[in-house]
Amino acid sequence: MLTIFILVVSTIAVMYLLFQLINAGRQGRLLQTLRDLLIIFLAILMTAAIFYIGFRFFRAFL
Repeated sequence: MLTIFILVVSTIAVMYLLFQLINAGRQGRLLQTLRDLLIIFLAILMTAAIFYIGFRFFRAFL
């Protein structure tokens, strides 16, 4: 259930970011939007890594 929720939220976020990227390309702010997209992507990866490490840590002790 949690996996499906994460999948839906991630899909919505990616679609929103793609629409923002298209709008930024029309307005000439493409590089700023790409930078923001990279920051968001790195934040998502870091969050996933922290949850994975926490999950493995708690699983080892339970």
